[in-house]
Amino acid sequence: MKSSLTKKVMLGISTVAVASAMSGCGQTTYPEPSPPRPPNDISCNDWEWNSTQGVYECDDSSSSHYRSYYHNNRYYSSSSSLHKDSSYKSYKSTLTPKKSSGFGKGSFSSGG
Repeated sequence: MKSSLTKKVMLGISTVAVASAMSGCGQTTYPEPSPPRPPNDISCNDWEWNSTQGVYECDDSSSSHYRSYYHNNRYYSSSSSLHKDSSYKSYKSTLTPKKSSGFGKGSFSSGG
């Protein structure tokens, strides 16, 4: 009698383990990279990392650059002007994960 119960319990545990492992199949998560050191610019004394844009934003309300984005030693008053900059486009393309197809280590990657 004990043997039958043990088998059922082990089967249940195995099923849960396999289902848990399969639920994440096909999903790749990447750890959030640490932001670089804040800029050392006397025009702004308070910086906030903007993870969406991948740049720092001036959070110093007394600065003339308040809420401006900072990239490549330049301030951008809007995300639109930041996105138009060729050096930002190049930088941003290195941050965007590439789309991939296939399964496992033999998958094929193409530019994102």
